[in-house]
Amino acid sequence: MAAMRWLGLVLSLALAFAAPDISAQTRNSFANPAEYDSYMAALNTRDAAKRATAMEVFIAWYPGSTLRIEAFEQAIAAWHAASQPAKADVMAVRLLQLDPDNVRALANRAYAGRTRAAAGEAAALPPAVAAAERGLAVLPKWQKPLSLTDAAFARVKEQMAGVFHGTLGFAALQAKDYAKARRHYRQSVLAEPDNLQDVYQFAVVQLEGTPLDALGFWYGARAIVIARAARNEAATDIDRYVRARYRLYRGSEEGWDALLARIAAGERAPPANFAKSIPRALTPPERAQQLAEENDPATLSFAEWALVLRHRDATPANKAAAEKVWQAIVERQRGGGTRLKIPVKVIAATPDRIDAAITDEAQAANTVDLVVMMARPLGPLPAVGAKIAVVGTLSDYRAQPFAFLMTRGELAPESLPVAGGRCADPRPQMCSRDYRPACGLRRDGSRKTYGNACSACADPDVVTQDAGACP
Repeated sequence: MAAMRWLGLVLSLALAFAAPDISAQTRNSFANPAEYDSYMAALNTRDAAKRATAMEVFIAWYPGSTLRIEAFEQAIAAWHAASQPAKADVMAVRLLQLDPDNVRALANRAYAGRTRAAAGEAAALPPAVAAAERGLAVLPKWQKPLSLTDAAFARVKEQMAGVFHGTLGFAALQAKDYAKARRHYRQSVLAEPDNLQDVYQFAVVQLEGTPLDALGFWYGARAIVIARAARNEAATDIDRYVRARYRLYRGSEEGWDALLARIAAGERAPPANFAKSIPRALTPPERAQQLAEENDPATLSFAEWALVLRHRDATPANKAAAEKVWQAIVERQRGGGTRLKIPVKVIAATPDRIDAAITDEAQAANTVDLVVMMARPLGPLPAVGAKIAVVGTLSDYRAQPFAFLMTRGELAPESLPVAGGRCADPRPQMCSRDYRPACGLRRDGSRKTYGNACSACADPDVVTQDAGACP
């Protein structure tokens, strides 16, 4: 992976920049001047692979040399420069046998083990983790080489810490310990903000953890920009993943392309309060809870009441919200003094019962979410699919599948059978007593005024009826 090669380059440079300062030593300070000559010849070899080999030869020839630690470090750096990390790791293992706290060797072990683990060699990860943990422990005690300025040494230490934290973050990611992974990746990305691998994985652990941290969207977008700039094929897959998580979180892709454009234009760090700038789409139970908490339940619509009550069993908070709403409904109807009028769509009807739909979703799906038990038998029956209004008392409800139960139900005045038209069989067996006069035309040609259209058609001799009293 390109990101791993890039990380190897960082480590190689860090090792090279930390080259030993032997300027204080001279050829004459060695009991055997040939030892000095051999080391300098190896150090000045221009070809990286040959320089690494020369350092290994020096170590073999002079195992007790005061320069053997530096020779190991130079061999590690040279093998990385020669793109042979496996050989660098062999030298790191040997060096750690001599110097268990050698920061450069620990960094190499951590990096190499993570690389192999990412390639599928699971057994390589535990030694890498051990090296990273030890590296972070000894890093504060690392002495500055004389050849480095304070600023250069601080940068090298920062790079080393980034390697260690990146390895520990990767291990935590494999274990799905997202909280721990976030802590380590935050440090590795701070050390190397252009490291595609760590920036992307930092985004992943924020977007996969619970709760989701919306800051991950900024780092996900940053990873896409880095990958595109490097013409890395992974850019497409990263974009697909992060965009999908964004869409699920917000409910749409609104703002996503603008975020990518800002980062591509040079935004190097997430703005303050970035996470709060991306509104989260609430789940239905969360929306139900919010409705009850932020509003007077008595003022909610019937559809909003249904939403809160439907999710009663989702969480303890939803149960409390449902109890609050149901109490408000009971109080509104206390003593039977107030009956509720609800506009509905008729799904099915019998003389004693109407199955109806209140919410838009239920009406569209022809799903019953209100059962109306009539105060008196209906006649004629309202047509299936008709939009009417019913009046009655909400006396109970069922959470799943949701349905209100209305008792003492009646048709609202505006939904009573409309006068005008031919009477249809079967004829009504019982009618309400509301007075809305209708003129019935009997089979013998005579006319008679009835109290309402239902009463007119209940007479088997009436053929048609019209609104209003007969002339």
